[in-house]
Amino acid sequence: MLFVVKIIVSALIIAVVSEISKHLAHLGGLIAAMPLTTLLTLFWLNYETGDQELLAEFTVSVFWGIFPTLIFFISVIYLFKRGWTFYPAIGASLVLFSLAAIIHQKFLAP
Repeated sequence: MLFVVKIIVSALIIAVVSEISKHLAHLGGLIAAMPLTTLLTLFWLNYETGDQELLAEFTVSVFWGIFPTLIFFISVIYLFKRGWTFYPAIGASLVLFSLAAIIHQKFLAP
């Protein structure tokens, strides 16, 4: 049963990223910074729109979305090594990621 839930949740995440990317390629790029998600999203965008310009814009946004993601990982690693417990470390790192994501959107949004 859990396997089915994982498939459904994963499929929903991919579908949401694909839909967001149709309208907000920069936000979609940020969300899809994970390579597997990026590949699946590119596949679906190509299948649904065939828009090469959108694919290029989305791919550039994914590249720039790596930086907020790195901020999250660097901060969570640092906090874990400093002895922070799971929820405070994740929460603080998500705040830093959110700030970096806002900056990401300010610079990449049209």
